[in-house]
Amino acid sequence: MVAEEFCVWYDVVRQSWRPGSQDGADSRWPRIGELVGRSATNGTVCDGYGSRQFGERAGRVPCAQCPGDPYKRDTWSVLQCSSTPLVPISQRISPAWRPLSVLGSAPRGVLLVVSDHNNHGLFAQVERVLNQLHLAAERGLTPHVFLGHKVFNAPDACDVGENQYYERGRGTNVWDYYFEPVSEYTTGAATLGGRPVRLFSASVEDARRYAIRTAGDAVTSYFEFKRYSEELHAIRTRVRAFGAKLVGTWLRVKPALRTEAAELLQRWRSSLPPGGRLLGVHARGTDKAAHPKFPLERFFAPIDGFLAAHPGSRILLATDDARYHAALQKRYPGAILSRGAGYATRNVVRDPALSRHAKGADAVMDALLLAHSDFLLKGTSALSEFSLWLSPRLAAAHLDLQIEGEAAASPAYTSRVPVWAGGEAVVPLPSPAVALAELDRLRAPSPPAGVSPPPSLPTGEAEAPHGGRGGRRRGGGG
Repeated sequence: MVAEEFCVWYDVVRQSWRPGSQDGADSRWPRIGELVGRSATNGTVCDGYGSRQFGERAGRVPCAQCPGDPYKRDTWSVLQCSSTPLVPISQRISPAWRPLSVLGSAPRGVLLVVSDHNNHGLFAQVERVLNQLHLAAERGLTPHVFLGHKVFNAPDACDVGENQYYERGRGTNVWDYYFEPVSEYTTGAATLGGRPVRLFSASVEDARRYAIRTAGDAVTSYFEFKRYSEELHAIRTRVRAFGAKLVGTWLRVKPALRTEAAELLQRWRSSLPPGGRLLGVHARGTDKAAHPKFPLERFFAPIDGFLAAHPGSRILLATDDARYHAALQKRYPGAILSRGAGYATRNVVRDPALSRHAKGADAVMDALLLAHSDFLLKGTSALSEFSLWLSPRLAAAHLDLQIEGEAAASPAYTSRVPVWAGGEAVVPLPSPAVALAELDRLRAPSPPAGVSPPPSLPTGEAEAPHGGRGGRRRGGGG
């Protein structure tokens, strides 16, 4: 039985990492707020569809403008829907600053890890989750991923809309549809490990910038594609290694999805003749926009080259676009392996006719399957980038066909393009033993996610969590 959903307004009260830094000038990033309850609806916040509720009976009116940077205020409001209140009733006092004595001694800080935009695909959300998980670990906060019905957005963005993967009757946390929890904390719990909880949220953009400041890089799926150099290649390599590290530490795909992927891969590999390989192809279509769609024909030459160099190989195809699937089936009859046939839609993220839960499961399955290919052809996409984080060996065994023009002709790029694709590189492929070992890991139970955070927040005068992992400082301000 699925729990009832409660939609509640919360105040987010601006906090500081240390006393005296409430103006946001603390050098240790990022800006942060604490969730507390509010007694009434907030009708002044714009939603993600360009309107707001003005008064209880006045209906909806257009938004003239976004209300501005929330971190210049003491308090702002968010609407969240969950099976139990995110902030326990006993803690719902608002909007005053709360000394530690309100909750007793040594409270535990929990970072609510969220999605911040109503038009993000599933793996664009995962990308932002990973940067927030890094922040939580660095600051000694216990993370709790909550991708609810309503995206958790600061009012400066005017995007308090719906998560496009939430499906009524499937549960109130989209993360739980596909992934295991990242900590022992459960939604709405008043205590953790016998200690009272304070629930915080951080600016998602600040979490990205904080990762760059503390780790040197932030997780991203988007890189320059009209320029390519050794320096830019090094950036891609570092970012992918950072993503792989965070995925390896925190992210655990649900067992049912891993089992289905392992069974498909076992069947497909068993059908290959000696020497046959799986060439992963991710053709992102429909609503691809952040980087432009490129002609499907750009895949043809490298696919032809791979099949000629490795006779008996098959194409492991993942695409959201039914037209792409049909075109590749026609060009390569009998060589296509795929779990689905794409969608006949212009926008897979926002099409109301599609099952939200099912399209998310399809995306996770495609990412798992691509991660276990021998070589991957891709364009810019958070989904196929996630496959590289799941399988770090693909960082050196993929070809990014988004790269074009002068970038595609640069020595830094052509020196890494395989010979069979018209380049200069001899790229080794995994042995059959490695492929079988990867399947065994896919079937095996996952280890627990994350690392143990410090046992409590510091006591004393602080109004919000002091630094985790030594509270190290970095130059600059927020």
